[in-house]
Amino acid sequence: MNPRLVRGAAFAMLCVIWGSTWLAIRIGLQGAPPFLAASLRFFVASATLAVLALPFRSKWPANRTEWKLVVFVGLVLFTADYGLIYWGENNGVESGLSAILFATLPLLTAVVANALLPGERLTVQKLAGIGLGFGGILLIFRGQIATAGADKAFPMIAIVLSATCAAVATVALKRWGAEADPVTFNAGAMAVGAASLAALSVTARETWRVPSWPEGIGAILFLALAGSVVTFVTWQWLLKTAEATSLSFVALITPITAILLGATVGNETFDAVDLIGSAIVLGGIYVSISRRVALVGRAVSARSAAASANPIDPPDRPS
Repeated sequence: MNPRLVRGAAFAMLCVIWGSTWLAIRIGLQGAPPFLAASLRFFVASATLAVLALPFRSKWPANRTEWKLVVFVGLVLFTADYGLIYWGENNGVESGLSAILFATLPLLTAVVANALLPGERLTVQKLAGIGLGFGGILLIFRGQIATAGADKAFPMIAIVLSATCAAVATVALKRWGAEADPVTFNAGAMAVGAASLAALSVTARETWRVPSWPEGIGAILFLALAGSVVTFVTWQWLLKTAEATSLSFVALITPITAILLGATVGNETFDAVDLIGSAIVLGGIYVSISRRVALVGRAVSARSAAASANPIDPPDRPS
């Protein structure tokens, strides 16, 4: 099978699954407090991956440097990132608005990658594409943006900070985790996240109880197995060959997935403006990653440079 088709299908799967997780988190918070729900999610996911490591013959990190990266990703991605997401949604940020705020991920990833990854420079082309794509997201969720009042300021900031954590973790894994096995690496990192989130739950004095069924337990199982085990193993596998910034564009597509699911499953509306916004998002992604657009940009820049170097002399004025 064509490797490009396989990678494309894997990326599409991430968009579909992660597009549904915002709503799943919201539903799960009805059955369990935020930090406990997140901790249980990653505990189940970590245990599942540890079991899968046996038939897949996955190698565990072999030295202190690799384990440091496991701990770093566990704290930054699975603790800080998801702790902020769960806390933000639990404090009034709707799932759609959360998806909008998290759509800042491509820009944040591009900035961090520019600093740490020599092969991923922040170009005008990337900025233009990211800006265009984010503009499409704002158009799609124009209604929810209007309802975002000052009372949601701190929870909204928490979601943006969560995207910052995800950007840092992604770039760190891209730079220093090229040899890491996706199964065992995520098993270890999610175990760190589960333990840290449990500690946060105790510190926040959350009530520990068996989550309700189906809201709590059902959401935790879905988020653990589909939203964590399948997605993060696939995500890390794609990261080995894809640019960190390019892979982060999943954050622009997941909101579109969310509204499509709402229209088909939840009897929500999906109008022509939403279609236009979706087209703008896809156009922004194309602008950012297209080699053809890059060639056109270089040609325009070369012409501008040549014109600046050889200006046309103005005609002499009559004396």
